[in-house]
Amino acid sequence: MLVQFRNCFSREATFLWFLVVIVGLITRSDHLGVTSIIRELMLDPGKYESLIHFFRSSAWKLDEIRQKWIEIVMDSGAIHRISGMPVLIGDGVKESKEAYRMPGVKNMRQESGNSAKSEFIRGHLFGGLGVLIGGVAKLFCLPISMTIHDGNNAILQWKESEYKDDSHVTRLVREACKVALALGEKCWLLMDRYFLTGPALAAISEEVAKAGKALVIMVTLAKSNYVAWWKPDDPNSVVIGKNGKPKPAKSFPIMDLFQTKADCFRESTLIIYGKLTKVRYYCVNLIWNQDLKQEIRFVLVYLDGAKSILACTALDLDPGKIIELYCFRFKIETLFRAFKQVLAGFSCHFWTKHMPYFNPFAKAEVMAAKVAEITDEVVKESIINTYDAIEGFVMFACIAIGLIQLSALTFSNYINNNERFWKRTYSSSVPSEATTSANLRYALPILYKCHDLALVRAIRSRRYNSDRSDSSSDNMLESA
Repeated sequence: MLVQFRNCFSREATFLWFLVVIVGLITRSDHLGVTSIIRELMLDPGKYESLIHFFRSSAWKLDEIRQKWIEIVMDSGAIHRISGMPVLIGDGVKESKEAYRMPGVKNMRQESGNSAKSEFIRGHLFGGLGVLIGGVAKLFCLPISMTIHDGNNAILQWKESEYKDDSHVTRLVREACKVALALGEKCWLLMDRYFLTGPALAAISEEVAKAGKALVIMVTLAKSNYVAWWKPDDPNSVVIGKNGKPKPAKSFPIMDLFQTKADCFRESTLIIYGKLTKVRYYCVNLIWNQDLKQEIRFVLVYLDGAKSILACTALDLDPGKIIELYCFRFKIETLFRAFKQVLAGFSCHFWTKHMPYFNPFAKAEVMAAKVAEITDEVVKESIINTYDAIEGFVMFACIAIGLIQLSALTFSNYINNNERFWKRTYSSSVPSEATTSANLRYALPILYKCHDLALVRAIRSRRYNSDRSDSSSDNMLESA
């Protein structure tokens, strides 16, 4: 799979560094920045500057690597389809950065019920997009891309990016539509309640108009304070006034339907988070958003005493299917946990002295204005290179954890029966990312055997005093 990335790099040496970085990210045992790759693979410390330069190199472009990654995932045959359609999952993730001269860093509020997280942090807001892979035994959310979605307005303007005028919500929706276009298939798009907005639905319509075909069916959770209108042809849309004459119905809170339509709820047994569960629901198509006036299918759900409202852009989709589909959205949360804890995919520290000093007590508008006032092209180029290095590192981490997930699905029996990595209990027949990563780390002795592999040659050529260390390691292995 890694060899297929060769055409994305204009220089052979840069491609070989790419191989080293991916293997280093997969197998490293500590997460202290880029230097952990040097330590894990026992590379020559003198190569550190070359490794840093790789992330700022002009020999590769992020868009080409992302496109190739999508093609590789498609060819892997691991994409999970529901009703014949791939499942895309999108969400935002915030990563704390104690940095003062790093592009894209800003003060943010964390909306989390986890008491271990502070309410306010400074760091990056990434928009993550993944595709569901696997089968009945286990499903993973494989990351397609993670890009910075906030605090970067000026940088996107300098780069003349197509997303320069987009918010976090609209950009992630557009990225999902472009992934669906690259896959060549209509896809499900699962997102949380934060993304059910008028601009998001408008962005989908714009991308569909550009592509000339349907791209995604969006399934989200609706906020409890949303209001809607009955359709004009619905009997509920006409209200009899005091004078006995009909008058158009006004908007009403969707939550009110739990009371006014209590007799219309149906009970069904559905697969909720992998278990058969009894659910009561009521399905209705309503006009939503005062500006768009778009018809949306809403499903009001009673589950374990809790009330929820699901929304779907497909007006004829079975409500039970909508409920079961939305349950897969949580897979991206488990991806973020593995991405942070197993791979430490955000653990990069790229910065530049040309970036204006970050004042944590200043307002976001003040800090954004300082960056926007920059006119020197050399300074702009330095900031852009650092910004691209951050996004490049995170993209390489996406590829690394994607390969870990594909390895878990492909070699599950081998990993579970590996005598060198004992587990007391197995929660699933398919190993987790943490278990697979540890097994790949144990497989590193392949460096002493498969001398002709490009991957092995790339690592051995960058190791400290490679001839002496490799020959001594070979002798030790043979004697053992």
